[in-house]
Amino acid sequence: MKYNHVSFLRSKFRILLAGTVIPFILVAFTGINSESSPGLGIQQQSGAKGWWFGGKIEDFKPGTDSTLFQHGRKCATLESVHDNPADFCTLMQTIMVKEYAGKRVRMTGYIKSQGSDVKGAMWIRVDDFGNKISADFDNMMDRPVTGNSDWQKCEIVFDVPEKAVVALGFILQGTGKIWVDNVSLEVVPDSVNKTAQFLDQPFPEQYIEQLKQHPQEFPEKPAENLDFEE
Repeated sequence: MKYNHVSFLRSKFRILLAGTVIPFILVAFTGINSESSPGLGIQQQSGAKGWWFGGKIEDFKPGTDSTLFQHGRKCATLESVHDNPADFCTLMQTIMVKEYAGKRVRMTGYIKSQGSDVKGAMWIRVDDFGNKISADFDNMMDRPVTGNSDWQKCEIVFDVPEKAVVALGFILQGTGKIWVDNVSLEVVPDSVNKTAQFLDQPFPEQYIEQLKQHPQEFPEKPAENLDFEE
């Protein structure tokens, strides 16, 4: 499988993630059953505490590895189950941390890859519930980890509005496997350049209607198991 147009990939991933992130937010903060939420039929628990597995799950599988890791005692993995899988898979979680509100944040993580046409990447998406828009987005499709690669440090820098939920994770596309480990989040000065783009994409009407039925003030939800040790 060949990928020649980065701009097409970025557009494609925006569209696909638009259908997965907001339903995850609703489940995380309101307790909606996954069977009743649009798009959640393609997500399941990953085996790593706090992380969900989604996307074209019949073509990929998640796992953990206690023999190969960047830090600690184990890492998480994403792997294709046959050649030329369709679309992509993701390992993800959603967070809301009041400390980040109104701040610029840097996410750092590490990816190791294996496969001739594999693409691995970190991603974030910031949903601004004050303005009901998807704000910052970055899926690293302009700088993915490709081929047979040793551990590479990845960084994404983004802004967090006052009332926002951040979805974050890793993407695998193509035939092969990636190992992911040692994620961290830190507030940085505004002088640090952003890597994320500002989408300014309105929430779909169906999600606005769902939000009307649930509390608008979400509880604090910190990131979980960023080192994949659990």
